[in-house]
Amino acid sequence: MWPRYALMTIVLLTTCAAPAYAASGSVSGDVRDTAGMPVGRAQIVLQGQSNRYSAATDARGEFSIAVVGEGMYVLTVRASGYAPIANRQFAVAAGAVAQLNVVLARAAVNGVATLGSVTVNGANALSRASAPVVDINPQSLAAQGAFQLTDVIAQQLNATMVHEQGGAPGLPQTLALRGPDPQETLVDIDGHQVNNENTGDFDLELLDPAEFAGVQIVYGVGPSSLVGADYEGGAINFRTIEPTARSQGLLRFSYGSFDSFGETLEASGTDARIGYALLYRRFTTQGEVNDYPIVIALPGPGVLAQTAIVGSSIDATTTLAKVRYSFAGNAGFVEATFRDTAAYRDLSAPLSSPDDPNDFGPNAPFTQNNFPGAAALTSAPAYGLDLQLPLGRKDASGETPSTLTFSHLTNVSDQSVENIQPNLNPYLLDANDRVDDDIARFERPLPGKIDAQLAFSLDLRRETLDAPSALAPGPPQQTATQGWIVGRYTWSSNDLFHYTLATYYSWDSTFGTSVDPRVAVLWTPHNSVVHFSFGTGFQPPLLTNLAFNPSLLAERSVEYDLGAERRFGDGPRASSGSFDVYNTVVNNPTYETQAADGALTFLGNIGQNVYRGLELRAEQPLSRNVSLTAAYGVDSAYPTSDPNLSNPSAPPLLPGQQFQGVPLHKAQLALQSRQGSGALNFSVGATYESDANELNRPTYVLLDASVGTTFGHTDINVSGTNLTNQYDDKFTLVNAGVPLPIPGGTMPTNAYSLQGAAVRVTVTQRF
Repeated sequence: MWPRYALMTIVLLTTCAAPAYAASGSVSGDVRDTAGMPVGRAQIVLQGQSNRYSAATDARGEFSIAVVGEGMYVLTVRASGYAPIANRQFAVAAGAVAQLNVVLARAAVNGVATLGSVTVNGANALSRASAPVVDINPQSLAAQGAFQLTDVIAQQLNATMVHEQGGAPGLPQTLALRGPDPQETLVDIDGHQVNNENTGDFDLELLDPAEFAGVQIVYGVGPSSLVGADYEGGAINFRTIEPTARSQGLLRFSYGSFDSFGETLEASGTDARIGYALLYRRFTTQGEVNDYPIVIALPGPGVLAQTAIVGSSIDATTTLAKVRYSFAGNAGFVEATFRDTAAYRDLSAPLSSPDDPNDFGPNAPFTQNNFPGAAALTSAPAYGLDLQLPLGRKDASGETPSTLTFSHLTNVSDQSVENIQPNLNPYLLDANDRVDDDIARFERPLPGKIDAQLAFSLDLRRETLDAPSALAPGPPQQTATQGWIVGRYTWSSNDLFHYTLATYYSWDSTFGTSVDPRVAVLWTPHNSVVHFSFGTGFQPPLLTNLAFNPSLLAERSVEYDLGAERRFGDGPRASSGSFDVYNTVVNNPTYETQAADGALTFLGNIGQNVYRGLELRAEQPLSRNVSLTAAYGVDSAYPTSDPNLSNPSAPPLLPGQQFQGVPLHKAQLALQSRQGSGALNFSVGATYESDANELNRPTYVLLDASVGTTFGHTDINVSGTNLTNQYDDKFTLVNAGVPLPIPGGTMPTNAYSLQGAAVRVTVTQRF
């Protein structure tokens, strides 16, 4: 324990006595954890071209460096028990104060990209990551009463939330980054891949924002991560809440449209060396369609029509428990984790469709597609054990240079369905899927070199899939083993050029081995970061696909990405912007289609797909607490010429034509205010999608908004989604979607519907 006078004193250290600069500014700020609590004794390092400064935060998490030479600096922040922040770049201007606000995440053994955040004068600091990264704050969404992360993820550029059977809440939703296929996007929870061997992806429908401390979307195949190379569009990592340094908790209650209720109890803290994080969350809703009468005309002469009742209720419970034992001096830890989401979803209304798309009122005829009593019962228990060990001699701040981590996760996904045809959809069937994943990782900075770091990762994954309906006519249970070894070297030749080189060696019991190199080069002139990355990837055939066609080939891809990020000025209201362009070529993509009765009619490799696009983002602070953001993306995805595409039994695709369900254009505009206690905080956002979107609808705009305030330890928030009632048709409308061009004409599509306007009131009491 430090003496009291030392805790209240700013410790300022420099490699040499700070000279008086003719052109100098200053740097000050604070360091807090994700719960908003101050982090004391955090080590702050500013590395410039010829100058280096360091400081430590006081008990209030604050620091200040009075004299800093004008120029560009790289920020590094370390604190015992927290994940470090590195490679954030900002400028110091003469006569100005650079105000830094740093948020540290608790130490975790695995992550896709660097955790935590840094703002400089209210705007995000420039990142030296080798791939574009978007961070989503799920705790902020939970405070607004949100129960689905998918609504916000779907708004991100070149991120398509694929509706596998319809747009209503409760139905499966999967994510496709930079392309049409969710199988080509890696989904991680706490650094463990959860893509399965049934569908190749992961249903995000029931992921509750309250369970997670952060969500990261990493675009493309840049070597910024140490996960495997079996993805092409990018990766998304969901990071669950961690034990906190101080005891804290919250009670949260929300009520909203369609009789939606949410109750959350959360507690976390540390007692001596024992840390804990506990969460219990209940969510219930009767749904927009409740006790809804439909008319079913039974076949046969003289048979009277029958009335059936359909609904869309959801009843879900999320539990999470973590216990962490920290070694002396926070020198590593061992942590046990349990989490589970159990849910009952009434899918009778979401799966039903009216005979006439223009008549879906009560007692309308639903002869063709009706599913009274359809439901899905799911549970997903997961058991984890993590160990993190520091290696090497401690430096002056008490930190060790190297880290060795081990992580195990057993994840079980169990689902049973009621009154749903087995061939309706691979996401809605009786199945049990168990995955055992073991990861070992070593990371070490190299002394005597500029920003040099060496990292290795080994991942072994075993999956057992028991899904008789999905695997028929093959064995009802199949197994697969996967593994990969990753080596990554990061270094800088000088203050302007930085390099990352990685090699991924992978093996899979379904196809063999693959070696995939990836490289990134960064140029960092004043207030700018320019990055270029190149890499290859692969996607092995799924167990379910091999059951139908054992001769399927693995997909293999080549991608490059070029982008830049720049801050225009050094003042508190300086605007910032970024752009990225990318091109991905996928060879031997697997394609399948189903007939009207659900029977598989085609499954094979079709030659080549091309994904290319553009992403533009801009932010303009309007005041200290109010900012305006805008974004625009082009997501072009199409197959090239292939003889199979003209086969009547093949997918109805045209060479050069945009894939169905992938909007070519997407744009966002948002205004957000972050005021202090007692003031109003608000946000208003609009999301635009062009045609060819995942709803099979014409161009549309979604409008969301929220307003709230804080009184002491109490937060009150009112939020609304889809405020313009866009496509609130309650049911999937058969053959009412935008027709898809095919050789010789067009093919009808089903129009998916969104849940109508919904308003929620949320009250959070923190303790």
